[in-house]
Order: sequence, then C-alpha cells, then structure tokens
Amino acid sequence: MKISRTSAKGLKQEYSVVVPSADMENKIHERLTVIGKKVKMPGFRPGMVPTTILKQRYGADAMQEALENVVNSAVKQISKDNEIRQASQPKISVDAFDEGKDVEFKVEFEVMPSVDLKGFDKIKLEKLVVDLPETEVKSKIDEIVSKHKKFQPLAKERAAKEGDLIHLDVATATVDGKAFKGFDKHLHVVVGSDEQLLSGALEASLKSVKAGETVDVTEKFAADFGDKAIAGKDLKLSLKITKIEEPAKVELTDDLAKEFGCEDVADFKKRVQESMEGEYTNLSRMRLKRHLLDALNTEYSFDLPESMVENEFNAIWARLQEELNQAKTQGTLEDDDNRSEDDLKKEYREISERRVRLGLVISEVAREKKIKVEEQEIRQAIFQEAMRYPKQVKQVFEFFQKNPAAVDQIAAPILEDKVVDFILNEVKLSEKKVSPEGLIEAIRGVVPGFEADETEGKASAKKTSKGKSSKSKGE
Repeated sequence: MKISRTSAKGLKQEYSVVVPSADMENKIHERLTVIGKKVKMPGFRPGMVPTTILKQRYGADAMQEALENVVNSAVKQISKDNEIRQASQPKISVDAFDEGKDVEFKVEFEVMPSVDLKGFDKIKLEKLVVDLPETEVKSKIDEIVSKHKKFQPLAKERAAKEGDLIHLDVATATVDGKAFKGFDKHLHVVVGSDEQLLSGALEASLKSVKAGETVDVTEKFAADFGDKAIAGKDLKLSLKITKIEEPAKVELTDDLAKEFGCEDVADFKKRVQESMEGEYTNLSRMRLKRHLLDALNTEYSFDLPESMVENEFNAIWARLQEELNQAKTQGTLEDDDNRSEDDLKKEYREISERRVRLGLVISEVAREKKIKVEEQEIRQAIFQEAMRYPKQVKQVFEFFQKNPAAVDQIAAPILEDKVVDFILNEVKLSEKKVSPEGLIEAIRGVVPGFEADETEGKASAKKTSKGKSSKSKGE
C-alpha cells in the first residue's frame, strides 16, 4: 500500500492511496476462502467448492469487502502515522477499482484544530453577590403562608361569598336523561377560585347559596371531548350544599412549619432564606459563566472544522423551526422579526461557530488539566433525568444503557461546568454586592429566559417569536 499526502489546506488534508493489484487479489482470495468454508453448494462438500465457482457467484461481494478492508486499514494507518485527530468521518473517493488493476482512492480528513491554551489569570470578571434584605425574606415567607389556605366553620350562618369553601354532594348526574358516573359523589369548590369546574358554570351557581340548599347545573361537553359517547351532549347535575366554610387566618406556627416538612418556625425561616439565596446564587453564576464564555470567545481565535459548525448549525436551525411550528400551533407566535431567512441563518451560523469554538477550548482545558466526569456523576445525572418521567423510570435507564451517545450527551454539560469552575479559580475575580433588583437588572439580556419588561420593570420570560431561539448565544 502506497500512501502519499497530496494536499494540506487549513484543517483539511488529502491523501492518495494506491493498493497493488496483487495485494487486492490476495485479499479477495482470502475473503473467498472464508466464504467457501461456510457456503453449502450441491455436489460439493463443505469447504471444497472450487475458487472459480466461488468467484463467479461471490466475487463482487468479496471485492467490495476487500475494498472496505483496505480503506479502513489505510485510514487507521494514516491517522496513526500522522497523529491525526479527526473532526469528522473522512471522505473517501475511489478513482480506480477494476479487477486485475491497482486500486486507487483518496482519503480527505478534516482534523481538529490545535488549541494553544493561554493563562486565565489575565481575564477579569465581576461576581455579583446578592445582599438579601430581611424584609424580602419576610415578604416571601408571608407569601408562602398566605397561599397555604385553611378553612373553618362559619362563625355565623350566612350565604356563601367569594373565597368560601363549598362542600357538595352529587344527588344526580345525567347525560341525555341517563345516569352519568363520571363525577365523584362528594365535591368541594372555592368560590371565585381560578380552578374552575364546568367552565365556571358551577362557581357561578354557588354564589349566595346557603347550606342545605340544592343547586341544579347544566353544562355541555365539548364536541371534541375524549369520551365520544358524551361529547357534545348536555350534563345535568343536582347538587346539595352540605357545608360552607370560610377562610381561616393562617399564622406561622411550629405546627404549620411542620406541615412544610420543617422542625419549627426558625427552621422554616432558615430554609426559605437558603432557598432564596440559592436561587440568586444560581442566577449570579449563570451571568458569571456567560461573561467568562464571552471572554474566552474573544481571547481565542483559530480555524474551526466546517463539519462541526455545520452539524451545530443544523441542530440549532431544526430546533428553531420546531419552536416556531409549536408557537404557531399554540397561537403564541410573535411575528415581529422582518429579517430574511438568509439574515437569520447568518446569525445562527455565527452562534454555531461560537459554540464550536468554546466547546473546543473547554475540551482542551479538560484534556490538558485532566478534568473528567466521574461515573458517579453520570449515574446521578441519569437518575435525575429518570425522575422527570416517574412512570417510565425503567425505560429511561434502559435507554441510556443501550445508547452510549446519549450518555456522552448528558455528561457534556457536567464536564463543561467542571471546566468553568476550574477556570473561574484561575481568573481575577472581584465581588460586588448588589440588591436582588440589581441582580435581576444585571442578568437581563445575559441569562437565558430574562429580558427587560418595560411595563413592570421586572425580568420576564421570553416568548418564542420568529428569529428568536430560547437558547442563549452564550450557551
């Protein structure tokens, strides 16, 4: 086998390979010999079929398999001899492949770029630390307690009003005059609550009722209701008001704290504060990570493998189209972007280049500093993923067991965070105390999911619109 490099431009290298006809004949003969030991043919004992007959019947297959064998061997040898780190599968083009003649083909590699790491101590970043006021913690506690509704018997018999809890017994329930058993026998409804039953018809009927009264309600099932037997038909209910309760004043006591899984009031307050601090710390870190990635993207400049950029772009573009189609279906599409498709593709290709560049830098840091993801960390990540699907836990675990690529995908963000933590320990990091409002202001347009809300002056979640992806450029 004769190998020679014919070109090397940027990250692409091309090699010419010539395999002498005699070598190919030997490989074809070897393959036919293997086939001959297995094939069964009338008139011949196993392993005794003449080569000429085998060649007539299986020659084409043997030639193809021999070609695949020499191509694979050439790729491995070229990669080893030239220490090539492939960015993608090499492209093979066969120039000559005729029986009795030398085989000639070309192998084009796209190689990984060389990333020369620089010291990170020249990068200057600012970490925002939230100074959490006691008043905000108290406000949060009051909000949690106020939403923990409790009810008590009426102090004095009266008609129901908004906020009351009504207890009802279903006396009869019919659809087209026939008994309907699709309702529980006992119901309870909070008057004026957002959780409406029967399109609000029931709640409307309960205003000003008194205990012991009976209420009749009629509701039409939607035409596309899941049960075709009752879809589009009228439901008639006869309900007896068994009891009316009014909201009770809820105070934070040790007993209430225990209902939240805490030991006492002090433990409850501590956990609320820790939870709030954790949320702000997480947002602050997301901002810090974004600024670090911005700095790395500016600091490093090198050729990028076209195949990797193209794969990243295709993934982003496909995800964007999926989001747009979903928004159209749900009626939430904000068609406020007048840019052409070419302009949008240009923007997302730049995002793709950024992601590939940062991914290569992070990979090189991990390789050089020997940072890796431990098996325990992967198992924990898979466990957390499985918990998102409580009814399919077994299937989730089996999926990861059978798909190594999926395991690599779930390990990637873990490795990225570990590398980010390593770099953050190397940079010049200053701290600045800010209020919760100051942090929210600082993360607008930086942390995915937050942008300025001009009407309320608060951070709000982004809505999907044409040309906008839910993914940040900094990710």
